[in-house]
Amino acid sequence: MLIAMRMLFVSTHFPSDLRLDVQGTYKRMAMFIDAIKLVLKKSRSAKAQLDVLFYVPPEIDTSPQAIATAEKALSEHWDFPLKLFLCPEFVYTEPLSKWQQQAPGMLNFFQQRDLVRTSQPLQIQAFETCLSRKPAAIFIHRLRSMCPALLTRQPLPPIFFDLDDIEHVAFLRDIRQPPTRLVTSLYYLHLPALWWGERQAMRLAKQTYVCSQQDRTYLTNQGVAGVVTIPNAVKLPQPQPLTAKPTLLLLGAYHYYPNINAANFLIEEVFPYVREQVPEARLIIAGKQPENIRSYQRGIPGVEFTGFVDDLEALYRRSRVVCCPILSGGGTRVKLVEAAAYGKPMVSTSIGAEGLEFQDGREFLRRDDPKAFADACVSLLQNDEQCDRLGAAARMTAIKHYD
Repeated sequence: MLIAMRMLFVSTHFPSDLRLDVQGTYKRMAMFIDAIKLVLKKSRSAKAQLDVLFYVPPEIDTSPQAIATAEKALSEHWDFPLKLFLCPEFVYTEPLSKWQQQAPGMLNFFQQRDLVRTSQPLQIQAFETCLSRKPAAIFIHRLRSMCPALLTRQPLPPIFFDLDDIEHVAFLRDIRQPPTRLVTSLYYLHLPALWWGERQAMRLAKQTYVCSQQDRTYLTNQGVAGVVTIPNAVKLPQPQPLTAKPTLLLLGAYHYYPNINAANFLIEEVFPYVREQVPEARLIIAGKQPENIRSYQRGIPGVEFTGFVDDLEALYRRSRVVCCPILSGGGTRVKLVEAAAYGKPMVSTSIGAEGLEFQDGREFLRRDDPKAFADACVSLLQNDEQCDRLGAAARMTAIKHYD
């Protein structure tokens, strides 16, 4: 007799606006949703079923009517029927002092700033409600979504866990970014608990997914078993012709600290050097929430803030060189994979390009110093042959590894 096969997908990245929520995290999530759909469609099940649990900010409407509306929209967007569950994340109702914010997380993984939001009784209860529907397997997207699974006392089916970024590495890089203060230094005391919690999550999972072989090697060398590399991927677009206009592009979502920091670095430390050598150069800062960037209201000559852009092909058509001046964070940068797929010449920091199959001087130019980064941009603004060579090589590598 055929039986229904049910799978549960758990995430904290609820796409509340399907038009705007298209950055790298959501692209990776959609990639795994497609894989789950394929598994369910191939199962010998009378009726394959997908349950989806999102932990959402408290301001998100979680009424039955709102859930029904979102369920219909997501079912259509992912082209698969699903049962949607929304649970508000925990937030403190009263403001906390800096010490109150930091002290509990020094000893307790589940009390750290982001992780406490999914580690309280209400969030565990929502997870257990989904468990009561007897999923055959659970796919958990990112570390914060793993907390209820670590805390429940209910028996668990096999768990497949997308760690994506190695969180303790990304956290360490973030707190090393200037300016450093005493209160920032205290975050170093969170690292042992974060490392422990990350390790417990990987032990609980049947398989853990990361986005680069570099990250897999790092974890495997630490004795973690069951780590699998699933690289970020993009749908291959048509290559874009090289524009003669001296235009640089940074694309990202600016609610994410590494992107904000990258934009500040590019605008304030790199672009002035570029303008000294190419006065007509322009810099496009594209992506939602640019108001979080320090210079957004300053009217810096040559800098254009577009906000969210629907037409990426038109954006890349305007842009000669794509910049990825990332200084912190972890994982791999979908923005570079996407630029390579368009055949664009790229300049990146070491962290921006880490974990990708791109080599300095072959598919992109790697520069970490502001002046060296600017000089690389100027070279590409002035040299068509170099742009064509790097762009063509980058596109070929994107086709081979990320399509």
